[in-house]
Amino acid sequence: MINLINGISLAFMQFLFLFVIAMPNTSASDAPCHSAHDADSPCLIELPQDAIQKLKIDAGFGWGIFSGTIYNGNDDYHVTQLVISMTPKHDDHHMHMHANMSHDAKVHKIGLDLPPASKGALSMALPDDVVDAHDFNWKILTVSGYRIR
Repeated sequence: MINLINGISLAFMQFLFLFVIAMPNTSASDAPCHSAHDADSPCLIELPQDAIQKLKIDAGFGWGIFSGTIYNGNDDYHVTQLVISMTPKHDDHHMHMHANMSHDAKVHKIGLDLPPASKGALSMALPDDVVDAHDFNWKILTVSGYRIR
């Protein structure tokens, strides 16, 4: 039974990894902005703090992946990207095992397609230089998207 559960978990993590690789990485500076009413190319902006506070994220680290769920509690914003800072946590027990691992914060972009009032998956493969870290302190630096109203 345990082997079946481990097999299912591994298959799910591989699926998430492939999903992250295939997901386009869009940033606010990549897309042209013609007008606020142009549905083909909406004006990507950095969301204001009050809109960021309406995001509910339940995420963590495991199997070399940062993953979880994200709920967009906004009525007016479609979310297209999170920029997060991640710093590996190192306790005394693991310091000797990870002596050559970076202790610096790294910035990562996670592409999303999250309409207002909807829930989605959040997933990103960890870089090779920190994949062995057991936990991270992380925080949102910016959120990009566009206003729909």
